[in-house]
Amino acid sequence: MTLRPSMILDANVLIDFIKADRIILKRIVEDVGPLCVASVIVHEVKDIKNEDDLFELGLHIIEIEIEDAYTAGTWTGSTSFQDNICLLTAKRHGCICVTNDKSLRKLCEHKGVRILWGLELLAKLYNVGGISKKKAINVAESIHQLNPYHINTTILQRFKESL
Repeated sequence: MTLRPSMILDANVLIDFIKADRIILKRIVEDVGPLCVASVIVHEVKDIKNEDDLFELGLHIIEIEIEDAYTAGTWTGSTSFQDNICLLTAKRHGCICVTNDKSLRKLCEHKGVRILWGLELLAKLYNVGGISKKKAINVAESIHQLNPYHINTTILQRFKESL
């Protein structure tokens, strides 16, 4: 059995999946690999009651390191404190950062942190047989409707063509 790297979700991806179809997160954990969230990100998601909601879906909550909080607070630029925490936590734990935020993606690339788009999780789930093509497209379309800024029609169309 090969170990699959953990993936840490940025707030935008977590919110998209929670709103579109939260059970998909559980399927991703089961069929694609471990998902985690930095503790400061959990508080940004208004559609979950508490951390237990995420535990039920198989997600792990990572408490942030104090050094990372200090570092994240000193960085300037187009990324938020929470974005910086997501990157620093991914780097510290060897996780893949899953985000649709272009500024965070660019910073991850600069800092040597592997990245995935949110819809790539759906594609991976489809590729391992954990979801039908129709269901993957339905979830992606729901995410597009909920978040047309990050998941625009061009991105949605590319996703459909990639399946």
